[in-house]
Amino acid sequence: MKKIVKWTLVMALLMGVFLSSQVPAQAATTYHASVNADVLNVREKASTKSKKVGTLKKGTKVTVYSKTKSGWSEIRYKKKKAYVSTKYLRFEGAKVTSHKYKNISALKYPQVSGLKSKTAQQKINSQLTNYIKKSHGSYLSLIQDEKDLKKEEPEICREYPYSCEFEHQTSYKVKYNSTKTLSILLDEYQYWGGAHGGNYVTSYNFNLGTGQPIKLTNVLNTSAKRAKVQKYVANYIKKHPTVFFSDITAKDIEIKADTPFYYYDSGIYIVFQIYSVAPYSSGNPAVKVPSSVYK
Repeated sequence: MKKIVKWTLVMALLMGVFLSSQVPAQAATTYHASVNADVLNVREKASTKSKKVGTLKKGTKVTVYSKTKSGWSEIRYKKKKAYVSTKYLRFEGAKVTSHKYKNISALKYPQVSGLKSKTAQQKINSQLTNYIKKSHGSYLSLIQDEKDLKKEEPEICREYPYSCEFEHQTSYKVKYNSTKTLSILLDEYQYWGGAHGGNYVTSYNFNLGTGQPIKLTNVLNTSAKRAKVQKYVANYIKKHPTVFFSDITAKDIEIKADTPFYYYDSGIYIVFQIYSVAPYSSGNPAVKVPSSVYK
């Protein structure tokens, strides 16, 4: 009996060692970042004297597994451990995932996770959810308009079927994601028949620490700042006549709380609705405004 118990314990111990070797080690905290240099060298070790094993282009997404006190970040390059200079990385503050509202593929919207402040996270997600709820209302209204048209004008719909096929889509792009600020552009597109549809862009800029929205008038919070930006944008437009209308002046550049914009590392981009300053073919043009213009 003692031999059986002893053998059982030995087997249990061996099985425990075997199973533990099959379970991946618990991953340490990882960080998500993007390359913020035109070309970033990837090195074998955390030193400028170490062998260069490759390069990464600006905007490339990387996962950082650890950071050294000497200013290097450990990444995986071609499935091997490698290092890049931390100062040329922009670390993301929020994980943004795509969702379909009520499982409708045409209604895509973002939600965030991974923030230290769950209150801030909840505030941000609530505002984004409210946006898609309103978009859903527009979606249902357009579907009803399509049904009514097909019922009231069946002959037109048979002769010109494209004129009775309506469409509503909501999509988004993450334009900036740092440890402090998140910028998202949401695009609501509708087609009512005819040559082409139309869209309306809405921007959401958030303070990731508090969850508070940031409006353009929070950034350009004085009349002097707004005037400087209007003049700068108008001058930019004049230099690009193939993109914009030729008669745009500083007074035509609207800077309001709901004017869409998004951040970049050294300033903001102001986004224009279709037809506001440019022809339809130019879409929603954006003008880059360095912070030196308004600070």
